[in-house]
Amino acid sequence: MKLDYSKKISIVIPTRNRAEFLGPCIETCTASDDQNLEIVVSDNFSSDNTKQVVETFTDPRVRYVTPGNDVSMRQNFEYALSQADGDFVIFIGDDDGVLANGLKTVRYLINKFDPDVLLWKHITYLWPHIQSEPKEGLLKFRLRDFCGPMKTLDPKTVLQSFADGRTVAYREGANIYHGCIARRLIDAVSSKGGQYFQGQIPDVNTAVSNLVYAKSMLWIRNPVTIAGQGEKSNGAAMNTSAQTTQSQNNIAANFKELAEADSVLPEIDLRIRSIPAYTYANLNLVSQIHLKGQLKLNHERWRHIIVDDLKRFPKQHRCWSVLEEFFEQMDPDYVANGRLAKIEETLEKRTELATEGRARVKKKKRGPKSLHISTVKSTADWINAVTNPPYKPVNNLLFARCKHFYRMILMVINRLQVT
Repeated sequence: MKLDYSKKISIVIPTRNRAEFLGPCIETCTASDDQNLEIVVSDNFSSDNTKQVVETFTDPRVRYVTPGNDVSMRQNFEYALSQADGDFVIFIGDDDGVLANGLKTVRYLINKFDPDVLLWKHITYLWPHIQSEPKEGLLKFRLRDFCGPMKTLDPKTVLQSFADGRTVAYREGANIYHGCIARRLIDAVSSKGGQYFQGQIPDVNTAVSNLVYAKSMLWIRNPVTIAGQGEKSNGAAMNTSAQTTQSQNNIAANFKELAEADSVLPEIDLRIRSIPAYTYANLNLVSQIHLKGQLKLNHERWRHIIVDDLKRFPKQHRCWSVLEEFFEQMDPDYVANGRLAKIEETLEKRTELATEGRARVKKKKRGPKSLHISTVKSTADWINAVTNPPYKPVNNLLFARCKHFYRMILMVINRLQVT
């Protein structure tokens, strides 16, 4: 099947003060030979050399834009989207990467199915860390995650699964962040509320809101983007369960300050660091804006999920009283009585037992393979070499399994040649 390039794809990269990651990120995008592609870099008033880094690229597909002053992450996402004019839109972070082979797979699926939502398997790359591990760049992978059967999902079923608390991870929603969304769906969401990003956690918010209007949704195991993670990542600063550095605390404080200055108020008290809590809050927000409050949430189940998640965090980020207020706002039938604070006593006792050596030791499971690579660009080059030629998923399960087996053999051969 000859690829049709008539529909433009926009890759949008919001950025702020991370020039050292941005260059390799853009390099992964320009490695694609897709000529109906635009790469929009939206600089949120960076004080480093971000603009100069972008200007080193002479590729006409790369465009530098800026809102011109300090804005919240949500506002920068919204501004960046307004500067993109693609028929399909992909958002990535400035420490992430794009796979040229993956973009060809996206082209193939757009040609064949024209989906509202296209999702893929996440591959994570850990940038070298200074104050914590890893000191070298690290890619963790399983070859089977580089190809596999395509799944057709029902957006309404996925939305209900979120509401019931059976699906918790927002990445299983209809993501524009490390996902591909049709412009017609973006317009449908924007028609209610006037803006596309309607919550201060933009990736979580749209992962839910897209489900309301989407009519078709595909998921492929073949990766299209690489999710980079470093010490300066917003996710690491806001949501890590480990002890944070002073630099990460500053990033989190700046995020909170700009979010609270936005005309769109945060959907949750940002002292709460739990991602499931953000998902729960956005389910309620999306229900109010788009469904007239008719989405029935399993509040009790979500409360249990969030409490269990918050137990992983350092003591200073386990804000039980704030969480109880949040639960009251979400569910009129919930009565706060201070019982969440009692959890802290249990956690402290558990810590004492662990210190005394009586904690249960979990059996170590066999994990993914590890590969030390210096940057996300080197990672993209390696994956492109291993997964060549570009994968064309099929929805016939038997044919898909045969193709998967063949691809696995091919990837093993490719890996031997490039490693």
